[in-house]
Amino acid sequence: MNNKFQIFGQADKEAAAAEAGEHLNLLLTEHKKTPVLLLLSGGSALGILDYVGSTSMGENLTISVLDERFSEDITINNFAQMQKSDFYQLAFDAGASFFGTLPRPNESMPELKVRWELNLKNWKKENSDGLIIATLGMGADGHTAGIFPQADKEKFTNLFESDNWVTAYTAETQYAERITTTATFINKIDIGLVYVCGIDKKAKLSEVIKNQSEINTLPALLWYKIKDTRVFTDMTTS
Repeated sequence: MNNKFQIFGQADKEAAAAEAGEHLNLLLTEHKKTPVLLLLSGGSALGILDYVGSTSMGENLTISVLDERFSEDITINNFAQMQKSDFYQLAFDAGASFFGTLPRPNESMPELKVRWELNLKNWKKENSDGLIIATLGMGADGHTAGIFPQADKEKFTNLFESDNWVTAYTAETQYAERITTTATFINKIDIGLVYVCGIDKKAKLSEVIKNQSEINTLPALLWYKIKDTRVFTDMTTS
């Protein structure tokens, strides 16, 4: 269970993104001499990267995504979209390393899953005292990372709560072929920076804060498994 769960409310989504980005920039600066694994969520959460400066990054930083859409289309694949950002270029120029999740030629979804999981486990083995930081978001359905709600609790457990750090599956959603870090891995995250904005997400965010639902129907409750969770939002949460 986490030690801290904090809510940071702002007047609008731009201010919330700026505050989240400033927290990330400060964390990377403070731990610049420490091995850091930074895992990024796609979608709107990428906006917080605009507030991270080059001086906070260096050769001790390794970057990947938190979940992936299995596609060679660079407009769909999360890692490929991150590569188009100014943040990626700044990190690359600063000497950061990357665990890419764009499928290689003829690479299957299970093969990418194995490759990515091996990268994550090797990093943790080689950097047992390193810091894992993740940016997270939430969908209007309460999903986080690539972990979508499942009415069948046993199915949820088999997909996301096994010993695996990464799982590959077909979700009942847009971009159905998914590869994602699991609940098992999320439990290993030291600091989670969560960016959740938009009125369509207010009801689910309120459920998360009340912590009264089941993880299989509200996967965002997994944030409570992170040691230090900071939620940045444009919504009142009372």
